Amino acid sequence: MWVKAIQIAIHLNEAIIFYPKLRRYYRRIGLVSPTILDVGSNKGQSIAFFSQIFRGAQIYGFEPNPVLYEKLKSEWSSDNSIFICHAGVSDHKGMLELQVTVTDETSTFEPLNPDSSYLKMKSRVLGVRPDTMVTHRHMVDVLRLSDFIRERDLSKIHILKIDTEGHEYKCLVGLFEDASVIPDYIQLEVHEDDMYVNREELKRIPELLSKHGYRQDVVISHGFGDFSEVIYKRIGV
Repeated sequence: MWVKAIQIAIHLNEAIIFYPKLRRYYRRIGLVSPTILDVGSNKGQSIAFFSQIFRGAQIYGFEPNPVLYEKLKSEWSSDNSIFICHAGVSDHKGMLELQVTVTDETSTFEPLNPDSSYLKMKSRVLGVRPDTMVTHRHMVDVLRLSDFIRERDLSKIHILKIDTEGHEYKCLVGLFEDASVIPDYIQLEVHEDDMYVNREELKRIPELLSKHGYRQDVVISHGFGDFSEVIYKRIGV
């Protein structure tokens, strides 16, 4: 019950503080009928957001959690412009273990850092022990974005949004390896905490994006926690 109350408070904060700022940014750049890849669709927050602000958007959502996937499929199955893929995204095609946490929003492929001060603080807020933050695990399919883009014969991608709780670097590696098309804008959730074991890997994201012709365009704080959405723009767009 307490966890649910925390989730409701977070969603209210997002609706009042975060999404209005994100909406202003995307309306300013003025995309028309964009193609959007939503990696880590969760409960469909970003799908709903993008479909509301972009008329004619074509959205591909990726969600490995089987329970959330079924909910997304049920909610959006009648919309021909939205496609829900039951898979995670990584740097290879295969299977990975998904750790489902107390709050679905923070499920991850990445090992949690048991010595993390942020994990201990978050556990206290949620009323659980750090070693019970992960409630269960699933082996799930994962794919590379470069393969998906080629198989779908996508000739243009306007926005790639990635929120994979510490797995963002591997998602990007899978995009840029053998990529035929890369997005104009890449939106990433960036944590500044010590939640995940692969913290050093995540620090290499700006260098990777710069190497492939992107520059940071805006940072939008969520208004709680030590994380933000960082949007990179491809140079020349």
